[in-house]
Amino acid sequence: MALLELNDGSGARLHYEVRDGLVPENILFIHGNLASNAWWKPAEPFWAASSRGTDPGALVYGEFRGCGGSSDPRSAADVDMHLFARDFIQLVRHLNRGRFHLVGHSTGGLIAALMMAMEPSLFDRAVLVDPVGARGVRFDDSMIGAFERMKSDRGMTAAVLGATIHGHDPASDFFQKFVVEDAQRAVKAVGHWVLRALDGLDARAEMAKITSPVLVLHGEHDQLLPVEDSRELASLIPQGRFEMLAGQGHCPNIENPESFVAVTRQFLMTR
Repeated sequence: MALLELNDGSGARLHYEVRDGLVPENILFIHGNLASNAWWKPAEPFWAASSRGTDPGALVYGEFRGCGGSSDPRSAADVDMHLFARDFIQLVRHLNRGRFHLVGHSTGGLIAALMMAMEPSLFDRAVLVDPVGARGVRFDDSMIGAFERMKSDRGMTAAVLGATIHGHDPASDFFQKFVVEDAQRAVKAVGHWVLRALDGLDARAEMAKITSPVLVLHGEHDQLLPVEDSRELASLIPQGRFEMLAGQGHCPNIENPESFVAVTRQFLMTR
């Protein structure tokens, strides 16, 4: 378990994992709300299959505060998209491996975009997978209440997470042991604070500062986030491009990891 102590004086630590030798160039992956590094693991065999085994780059998975092995936030004030972006920028500098590509899913997609706007010299290209848009997202009060109930109701957690994964198998070991368990851990640590942090956020001006090419992917059957937000996000980024993923939902990295790797690798590694 690799932990980076963050330099904001909070004593918080960020958990990350490194998989060397699988890609020609470094890629940092940032998960979505209530998720963890486990959400990238179904795709790892497909990264390995396209690797020579001695590639100089690494797959790096990082977990934001309150998720996986990272520290819990002390209060709602520690759950902030710009703070999370600065945390991951610190991780990139700590790793000292040169420039990184970024791949962010859902909330992690918005965090990745903010990172590119804040420190463009650190990053090359990015793939944003069904990301939260530049204007954040507003959930109604029923979702806030659901998050509170999920803290003590594992069945509800499974239902909420399952609804975001198109065609998922609710009985699979991966879903039960990783998706649901990690979501239970996160919902107890951050609850609905991420939802509150996204409500009213407006990063449209920041998106115009991104100088690198960015591919915004959106699953055809995504029932969680509107496709219009992904289209707008791509249009705000000077070198942004939008692509619809036919037959996919909100979580292509789990639903069809082979296709996810093919599209992501093609964009990141091809000039």
